[in-house]
Amino acid sequence: MSQADAEPDLSELAAQLQSELAAGSIELPLLPSVAAEVLASSLDDHADAARLAELIQQDQGLATHVLRIVNSPAFRGAIEIVALQQAIARLGMERIREIALSASLKGALFQDGRYQSVADENWQIALASGLWAKEIARACRKNVEMAYLSGLLHNIGVPLILHRLGEVAPDLQRPAVDELLTRVVQPAGVVLAQAWQLPELVAVTIRHLDDFSAAGEHSDAVAVAATGSALGHWMCTRGILISEVNALASTQHLGLYPDDVSAILEHIDDIKVSLESMAK
Repeated sequence: MSQADAEPDLSELAAQLQSELAAGSIELPLLPSVAAEVLASSLDDHADAARLAELIQQDQGLATHVLRIVNSPAFRGAIEIVALQQAIARLGMERIREIALSASLKGALFQDGRYQSVADENWQIALASGLWAKEIARACRKNVEMAYLSGLLHNIGVPLILHRLGEVAPDLQRPAVDELLTRVVQPAGVVLAQAWQLPELVAVTIRHLDDFSAAGEHSDAVAVAATGSALGHWMCTRGILISEVNALASTQHLGLYPDDVSAILEHIDDIKVSLESMAK
């Protein structure tokens, strides 16, 4: 039997996955309690540094991980940071929330599995997309924290599908895996966002990332995430061409001129350093 004959029919496999998602028969990972509270903190205008430090400290492994990241070359100052409140004072609540949330979600979603290299690549893309979305939001005077969150979570359906593929089709070649992700990752992401009761904008972003104009009142925010996602994918896979960024429909929708895009892309070295620290 040839390899082509041995490969399962991708249309049938995609239909199976979509059916399982619709029926709720795919086991969903639990949203870590700390991640849920950090998310709530990001939406609370009255959240304070002491409470954020307390939340992170509830999970000693997470607290250790956060301190390791804040002491990495991307974030560390002249003095080593030894306490979470010290880290918050140095870097600010926004940045510590980002680090804590990404670390917590990575542990919940991107666990070791059959398609680990694909998962790792997509985690890099998720982080890069969130970091770029922040810079785009700043340039457009949009909500920076929500931009990071939407960019970070735009592909949360990926690990869900990869885990299930490891169970039902563990020997697929990379092109087949990529094709299935293209077909099924969006509905998987929506299912997970709704199960985790993530902010409405996250589910809207996942659903309309490729058509931000259909996002209604959220079209601007989704356009920010779409631009961040494009930059994140390009940076992690083949490099960013400024002409392609300028040509994006989302870039044009946001009213970003070539000079604006050039100014955003000046952050690429900082994003690369942050990505290296946060992806581990």
